[in-house]
Amino acid sequence: MSKAEKIFDAMSEAVKGSEGKSLHRKFKGSVIFTISTTNESYILDLKKANSDGNFYVAKLDDNSKPKVDLHVTVSEDDMMKLLQKKLNPQQAFMSGKLKIKGKMALAMKLNAVLASTSKHMGPILSKL
Repeated sequence: MSKAEKIFDAMSEAVKGSEGKSLHRKFKGSVIFTISTTNESYILDLKKANSDGNFYVAKLDDNSKPKVDLHVTVSEDDMMKLLQKKLNPQQAFMSGKLKIKGKMALAMKLNAVLASTSKHMGPILSKL
């Protein structure tokens, strides 16, 4: 399993249940994360819950281009550093390591999602 898959598996856990509802209150939007080093894309949708009441994260296929509020492009290693708090999101953006298209006001709230994802990764982060 790649680092990106581990990251987005943890994010998927973070948006379930009461924690997902709490994130939804802070971040009502949808995001595509493109991992530049692997050219993989994942979607996070915190706009509306699915049929089981959870929000979701899913890997996108190459042909899928859903309309989202925010598009984030980052390398796999820099995404890990963001989750480990070794890289500040604002500094990453200013240095070009983190590229953002879309609603900048929503981008400022992305830290809540990253913090929750980081909690779910726990010991995995220190091993990668």
